[in-house]
Amino acid sequence: PHRQKLQDLKMNTGNEGIMFCSWNVKGINEPIMRGKVLAHLKAIKADVIFSQETHLKKDAEHRLKVKWIDKMYHSSFTHKSRGVAILFRKGPLFKHTSNITDSGGRYIIVIGEL
Repeated sequence: PHRQKLQDLKMNTGNEGIMFCSWNVKGINEPIMRGKVLAHLKAIKADVIFSQETHLKKDAEHRLKVKWIDKMYHSSFTHKSRGVAILFRKGPLFKHTSNITDSGGRYIIVIGEL
């Protein structure tokens, strides 16, 4: 039911707008959970995704980079806790200027133009 509402939102804009999605994913270290989360985000056609509580270590960030994601920014912690990510779907042109990350994996600020 929730997925349908998000899809309707995208369709009602005539696909001309940019769809933002914010989601506390509650950990995506496990491949099955990560696959389900990424499949859902792809299905709802989110253009810019703000994910909280990714629980990915720095050496595992690449696991969020899938074919339909163009740019990815992640702030992680030393343990499998915390972590935030901002993902950009291929399509919307995002011009990255800079970013600020928290060494504690609590936030990331990405500066640029859409």
